[in-house]
Amino acid sequence: MHEGVPAESPPAIQVAERHRAHIPRWCYDRSREIHAGLGQMYVTDVRFAKNIDKHGEGLAAYMSDAITGG
Repeated sequence: MHEGVPAESPPAIQVAERHRAHIPRWCYDRSREIHAGLGQMYVTDVRFAKNIDKHGEGLAAYMSDAITGG
């Protein structure tokens, strides 16, 4: 995001896939549907958006878009 890479680009989607693969290591199984739901929660739940956006304004929306492929 900070380098101007669009969320729907292959590099951003690859990072989102690494994020999806990381989840079951610490949490629960992560189908693509569950991961997409997480992405939606990142932008619709103010608590998540605020926490994620601490690392860069708009990051929650960017992550959500990358997870769903734009």
